[in-house]
Amino acid sequence: GFSSQPKMSSRQEMAVSDGLANCVLGDLAGQSGTVVLLFPQRRLMDADTERSYEEGFTPPLRHARGILHVRALRLEGGDHDAGHGLAAFKQALAQAQDALAVVSYAGVPADFDTLFSDGQPPIPPFYVFDPDGSTNWLGALKAGRIRAVVLPRPGVDARGREAIAGMPATIFERFYLLATPANADQVAASLKAQH
Repeated sequence: GFSSQPKMSSRQEMAVSDGLANCVLGDLAGQSGTVVLLFPQRRLMDADTERSYEEGFTPPLRHARGILHVRALRLEGGDHDAGHGLAAFKQALAQAQDALAVVSYAGVPADFDTLFSDGQPPIPPFYVFDPDGSTNWLGALKAGRIRAVVLPRPGVDARGREAIAGMPATIFERFYLLATPANADQVAASLKAQH
């Protein structure tokens, strides 16, 4: 066929963002400021996909008690960096220091924990969509630096052809897992069982 890989539907993308936005809102109750959405490089995510994620993220914010602005940043790869490694994250975070929260749609790199070592600038709370279902976030999630991680539900084919209908929350329940500091180990174990 023509498509190398059927992509997630925009409804699923919006459901992921809806889930993340609700986590952010739960934590930021009543604060005002900027939430940064961190996207992978353009070659890893096209403009339409990025737009779906942004469009899914903003409606829940209308119910916020504070005034939340959304700002999109893109990870840029350097010479030695595919664009989702630590250097790219550091570069993006340098522009996001005053953010109330950072939402990464590019997962987190394996050595993410080193961003929190002594002498590093403080980092806003992180919320993560990890489309690869890695466990790179586990240490930081248990430490509470990452507040929530959305993962594809193991064993569910997100690209199944059946029509996807329903509210974002329904779609979210069906296709995704939400890892929090409370259930981090449990979710990580269920992912490992798959591999």
